[in-house]
Amino acid sequence: MIGFNEAALEEEAPEILKNNYSLWRLMIDERYQNKGYGREAIRLALDLIRTFPCGKAVYYSLSYEPENDVAKKLYHSFGFVENGEMDGDEVVAVLKL
Repeated sequence: MIGFNEAALEEEAPEILKNNYSLWRLMIDERYQNKGYGREAIRLALDLIRTFPCGKAVYYSLSYEPENDVAKKLYHSFGFVENGEMDGDEVVAVLKL
């Protein structure tokens, strides 16, 4: 699920969400994990977002649970880096578009 600026109206929302794209959820059923589907989904999402379908933006952000090393490694492989913000209990990472 991809968003653009939706959370900007929420006071608790990470600042990076304002006027930027975000990956809200990427869920792959356990039976289909480790087959490259997540990597392909992120690649396709980035292809779409880089067309700026909802307007120009500087960043694409996402969040993940700190103990989820598999997600962290996957996101880092695309160039996402943590920006020091938290979204609830999740670490926020960003990619400059």
